[in-house]
Amino acid sequence: MGTMEVIRKFMESNWVIERAAREVLERLPLRFRYGISYGPAFRYWLGFLRESEKWDRDRLEAYQFEQLKDLLIHAGKNVPYYRRVFREYGFRPENIQSLDDTKILPYTDKKTVRDNVKEFIAVNIPRKSLFRKNTSGSTGIPLTIYSDKEAEEKHWATVVDLWGRVGYTPKSKTVFFEGNIRRGSRDNFLWNKYGNTLVLSSNYFLDEWLEKYIKMINRFKPEYLIGFPHTIATFSAYIKNRRKPIFEGLKGVIVYAENVYKWQREIIKEVFGVRVFSDYGMVEKVIHGGECEHSYSCHLYPQYGLTEYFHLQDSMYELVGTGFINYAMPLIRYRTGDVCAEIETECPDCRRNYDVIHALEGRISDFLIDSDGQVISVHLNMDFSVFENIKRFQLYQECPGEVDLRIWFEDSYPDSYPDSYKDEDTNKILSEVNRSLGLHGDRIKFAVVSIDGIQPPSSEKHRMVDQQLDIKDFLNH
Repeated sequence: MGTMEVIRKFMESNWVIERAAREVLERLPLRFRYGISYGPAFRYWLGFLRESEKWDRDRLEAYQFEQLKDLLIHAGKNVPYYRRVFREYGFRPENIQSLDDTKILPYTDKKTVRDNVKEFIAVNIPRKSLFRKNTSGSTGIPLTIYSDKEAEEKHWATVVDLWGRVGYTPKSKTVFFEGNIRRGSRDNFLWNKYGNTLVLSSNYFLDEWLEKYIKMINRFKPEYLIGFPHTIATFSAYIKNRRKPIFEGLKGVIVYAENVYKWQREIIKEVFGVRVFSDYGMVEKVIHGGECEHSYSCHLYPQYGLTEYFHLQDSMYELVGTGFINYAMPLIRYRTGDVCAEIETECPDCRRNYDVIHALEGRISDFLIDSDGQVISVHLNMDFSVFENIKRFQLYQECPGEVDLRIWFEDSYPDSYPDSYKDEDTNKILSEVNRSLGLHGDRIKFAVVSIDGIQPPSSEKHRMVDQQLDIKDFLNH
């Protein structure tokens, strides 16, 4: 079922969508109005999201049921992997009666998708019309995901609707920090500028480049900074430690693609003095959500997909998603590897009837195992002053109870300093990690590893924890 058919089915009249679509269109720069990101599916989907956020729970679940049934019928007819799975389980999607009827189907995980990627692509959609994107492999298993134009427009409309909670519109002057960018024509560093957007490469976070970036941003006068949490936190620390002037007119900082830690949020807010707003999503397009405009709790869009919660232990759950927007490569009951707690079905602040997560713990890999096999969630609340001479750190674990604390020192760290200076900085961060994790005794023994001469991979999602153990084995026991 196409975008307009879906929307019309659930709206009493079409004038609400038409009005919202016109309002969106009038805010867009002319060159974007009919481009891939802002085509008809984008405009109508954005209008639909803004109207349906007022719906009660029953109406949202009725919508989800119709979407789920249509998706399952499509997958059973056109997706080789699900044709086979449905046949093996005797599952007939046209016969489902509730959202729970899919629970007889097996979960899908990253390894299954990676090993059978061609079987997940719908045969009724021309290959030449597909867009290909790769995940970063932040869980150790990179994936290739395919989508079509309609899915991309619906996804971007969801993002614009979410960011709109802190005032963002497609016309806002914005600085994006990204990895690889086509080389610019001036000053021999990587950047790009088009219209109201300035894109800066996070691959070049050396002092020389950061100084140039600060000057460019001050001239550009953005309303929003957008990027990975670790990227903007590193940029914030540089500004703070060198007492650089902050940017006038900034309205907010939007971070995405990674779990944002409390200490990262605090240093960004301290430096820029604005709201730090977190967007939760994934290349696989099965779940999308983000913070409430009134709090830091995370709302999950019921229009975007159906979310299940796989119980791990105590009040800890893994998010499992069935995405509604990508018919080119649908993923059903997909285990995301993301962990949450404290699930509610309504936000007490904004009154949206969306699933609300008050504690998004990050990925399953963002945990450590102590000497007794106990699972420790890595939520660091650290004094950022310990990073004055440190660019990046990472916790690496291969054995329970043993962790390498990897440290990248700043490029500007004087070679003439005695080793005792580095030891002092190392002891500070080690003390903060222990304090923040609440560790006592010999639960975890840390070995400090100084990484000299090797740049951290800033172009990818940064893993605070490089976990080599199978955390699921410990969570399940």
